[in-house]
Amino acid sequence: MEGHLAWAAREFSVELIGQPLHTSRFHSVGCKVLDAGQDAWLRVVYDDPDWGDGDYLGSNVAANEIEGVPKPSVKQWREWEDNGRRMRGEVSTFVADAAISTGMAPTVEPVPSDRWLTDLDRALQALAAHPLPDNGVDATYVNDGIRAFFGIEVDATVVPWTTAHCDLHWANLTAPQLVILDWEMWGKAPAGYDAASLLCATLMYPSTAARIRRTLTHFLDTPAGRVAILAAAVRYLRFADGGELTDLALPVRQLGQTVIKQL
Repeated sequence: MEGHLAWAAREFSVELIGQPLHTSRFHSVGCKVLDAGQDAWLRVVYDDPDWGDGDYLGSNVAANEIEGVPKPSVKQWREWEDNGRRMRGEVSTFVADAAISTGMAPTVEPVPSDRWLTDLDRALQALAAHPLPDNGVDATYVNDGIRAFFGIEVDATVVPWTTAHCDLHWANLTAPQLVILDWEMWGKAPAGYDAASLLCATLMYPSTAARIRRTLTHFLDTPAGRVAILAAAVRYLRFADGGELTDLALPVRQLGQTVIKQL
């Protein structure tokens, strides 16, 4: 991957000036670069059929059209083949502030400012107002997961769906200035799904989780929001079944049971 990163830097005529940063599954690699004397970010990712359905490699570029949400913009991109594997390189605007966590669930309690929470609320409202795309969360995946983990029948398609980031957690959020990173998975989801996903990722820290819930209550405390919480819970419980985020399994399941009673 670092060889592809160096090759892409030459193709884009940018200068690598930072240390390469790999994602946990080595699905992508990125590095700070100089682009015509300006700080930028170069990322290389490969197409993996196990990673997701649809043309998700183009999602970061497609997200350029989203307005009112603090996020990087892709300035240059191209694709190439490597022994039958589809590769993609992107040069994006540089984000100076670091992600709050290196993983979906932080190992140290995040303490966002009130202004940061307000900015997040506004960003999620602007995102939800964006025209609904065709791709996104799979309703069958959600319905099957709710049946498997909670033993009830819920049809996620009967509630409103809106545009969502679909992977909102602490590793995709920066501070002190809010920027939402990694738009590879964005698409449609049950209304409130992003708020529900972040809430689930925060359940190990009840104080911060309560602040998230108060700020985003208009996303969460609705019939659609409760279905969105179950949809997010399913995703986290699937991670736990695979040996990841196991500390969240019990609180996420308990949250799901509470929401079921409300439904």
